[in-house]
Amino acid sequence: MRKERLFLSIIAIFLSLTSYSQSVTPAILNTTGGTNFFTFYRFEWSFGEALVINTMSTPNLIVTNGVLQPGTHNPATINNNNAWGKDEIKILPNPTRSVLEIDFYSKQQGKVTMNLFDETGRFMARRQFDYFGIGRIELWDLGRYASGAYFLDISLEPTGTSVGKKSTFKVLKIK
Repeated sequence: MRKERLFLSIIAIFLSLTSYSQSVTPAILNTTGGTNFFTFYRFEWSFGEALVINTMSTPNLIVTNGVLQPGTHNPATINNNNAWGKDEIKILPNPTRSVLEIDFYSKQQGKVTMNLFDETGRFMARRQFDYFGIGRIELWDLGRYASGAYFLDISLEPTGTSVGKKSTFKVLKIK
């Protein structure tokens, strides 16, 4: 009987030294998840519970744990130039077969006007919307247009203390 107790005690001590318990600090319990790429989109999913949500950042990287978010949750730095900065607007995919995605990250506010011209300068279409400086994704279906080069003129008529913006982007439409 004593040998059994001694043996069980040794095993219990060994197991207690090699195991650890749950942390008392906030953490994330993530049971599963994954990533999938579909054309130019990246889909991420996660199943679990976030006990804390915080954002860690460096000048070149932003990591948010706890919630999966699109890039529009964190607009670009304030750019007071009259042209769109590379971190304020992204147009993809370029070239495109049909749907063009225009991602706005600017913190400037106002009315955005997007004019599409063909390579000869002929006006093709216009889109307008109010932009509130918090990020936005616009989808524009170019499927009905012929293959070729197009120019997308995007301007921002400012409101309040915002700065006006205007730039033209070349877009290639392919079949």
